[in-house]
Amino acid sequence: MKNLIIITSLLLAAALLSSGCTDQETGPRADLLTVNSTNEIETLLEKGPVFIEMGAGWCPGCVEQKPIVEELATEYGDQVAFVYINTDKQPQLSNYFNVYYIPDMTMIVSSDNGKFIYLTRGGTLTNDRHEAMMVGPTSKSVLEVTIQDALRLR
Repeated sequence: MKNLIIITSLLLAAALLSSGCTDQETGPRADLLTVNSTNEIETLLEKGPVFIEMGAGWCPGCVEQKPIVEELATEYGDQVAFVYINTDKQPQLSNYFNVYYIPDMTMIVSSDNGKFIYLTRGGTLTNDRHEAMMVGPTSKSVLEVTIQDALRLR
């Protein structure tokens, strides 16, 4: 009887663990752009601020973040470029931005001599992305304040 309980518990644990590890991304994210290089981000910056979300379909926090960012893209997409970088499919950009935890979001407002200028959650400008990155699931209100700050700077 003990063996049956142990085996059942192990099977249940394995099923629960594997259920959160599926790649649910089947195509491009609604209202979000994809880029393959930092040059493409530079081009987008000519029109306005660029909000970047980095994540992967297997990440529970990214799945939680997805509808929030998509809603903001619908509301502000005519003023801000919303970009999604899949860290599994675009490792070169993931490495460029030093992504070590996802979801990871950042707001780029301009560039200077090939270096991006980021906006922190407090509304200040910095060349250091680590000062400006928003890591983990982040509320719509926090992201919206950052977007509005970026628009005021333009």
